[in-house]
Amino acid sequence: MNDKSDINFALYDKTGALLMLNKEERKLLNELLTMTLKSKNAREWITKKLGSEYLEIGEKLLKTMGSS
Repeated sequence: MNDKSDINFALYDKTGALLMLNKEERKLLNELLTMTLKSKNAREWITKKLGSEYLEIGEKLLKTMGSS
């Protein structure tokens, strides 16, 4: 069986299309989400622009991708 880091991570966009992320793309997304969710200003912007449920979505996505 492949190591978790070697497996492409599947996401769906709002149209339901399947998006596959390679290792480098997952690494970038992980870092961006980590930095964004640690920033008070970014969290406020996300809440204002998208709603507080999107903060939870970002946190769940990080956990799914293997971040703590």
